[in-house]
Amino acid sequence: MNDVPPYWTDPDKSEFDVSIESAKRLDDCYHIRIKENVIRPAGGGQAGEKGLLIVGDQSVSIIDTISDSAGVVLITDGSLAEGARGHLEIDMDWRSSMMKNHTSEHLFVAIIKKKNKDINVGELWIDGKHGTVELLGAELDLDTIFETEAEVMKIIEEDSPVTSSFVDSKSIDQSVRSREGLTEKYDQLRVVSAGDIDASACSGIHVTRTGDIGFFKVLEVKTSEKKTHVEFVAGMKAARLVSSLYNEALRRKYSYPYEMEQLGAVLDRAKLAVDDKQKLIEKTTQLLSSGSTVEQIADISFRHEYLPGYDANSLKILSNQIAVTESSIILLFAPGSKSQVILRTNGMPQDASEYISKPVLQFGGRGGGKGEVFTGGFVDVEEPMKLYENLVTEVRKLIA
Repeated sequence: MNDVPPYWTDPDKSEFDVSIESAKRLDDCYHIRIKENVIRPAGGGQAGEKGLLIVGDQSVSIIDTISDSAGVVLITDGSLAEGARGHLEIDMDWRSSMMKNHTSEHLFVAIIKKKNKDINVGELWIDGKHGTVELLGAELDLDTIFETEAEVMKIIEEDSPVTSSFVDSKSIDQSVRSREGLTEKYDQLRVVSAGDIDASACSGIHVTRTGDIGFFKVLEVKTSEKKTHVEFVAGMKAARLVSSLYNEALRRKYSYPYEMEQLGAVLDRAKLAVDDKQKLIEKTTQLLSSGSTVEQIADISFRHEYLPGYDANSLKILSNQIAVTESSIILLFAPGSKSQVILRTNGMPQDASEYISKPVLQFGGRGGGKGEVFTGGFVDVEEPMKLYENLVTEVRKLIA
């Protein structure tokens, strides 16, 4: 392939002497056309490069790089003299981040496709901040995404070479990934190979070894019908992000003791607490607006309450605090995957267990008690409200 750009063969080279062919203002920026193809323009799902263009004691910032049929155009914040010779400095922080993001995307997609051959790449965007890739053909679950992330990290640790070759587009076989229509559009293609993991037709800039990526982290996963959208980041940005999140978790470990491997369970409990708080607010509102749930069955008062946010100890304290002066039964129920129930009697001819022990066993729970108090519990409760209603119905029958 003639006129191979240096960013394909030597991506670490960052400074070039260039010729300014034209400089024109367009809206609030300038378009400076240079003769040399030494800086990569936006295209193929990868952002354009940034940098600095210097002529004598003047310099302008390169905000973006694009191309048209006539060549490379630098988008700058100022103008320089047409026909002048200048010195171009690539923003290597931006380039390096893009290289790491782009090569890690190749690895990620290659592994995904090995797991599911029906997957195709849809929209793709790579820049110096992050990368996003749309995977068409399946809704991938988080376990698959996380397994793939771990496999990418393993390949990074192996430090495999990343090489480029230039081949006749007609000779490309099915083992080389390429965008639809690419082989028809070009006579020759550049194939980027990462060890024996992946070979893809690509015009982007890549690292020269997988170890150069350093770190890879999935940031976001969104699924819709036959489509999975993945956002990710690589390199030190990924490492700093993980470090920051870990430190935030570690900071809270000392104000709210827990083990780091329990973080998922802690977050689950926090979500449950938020849900229970809302339900408790709704219950309190209902009690304040319409009073407690009390039924009169013959000469017996039957009070029952559904109390999200309570535990077994809270139920016991509450049942002891409710004042009763007549023949009565109080049933208090705390919902959750582990639901709790307490039944207290006053002035009844039988022990509390006679009114609820059979229903508790009937619905898969366990419990016991003597005298005026019975306590019980249930595990793996999927529909706590339904369980509560069933208990109330059965106790109501036993009272009658």
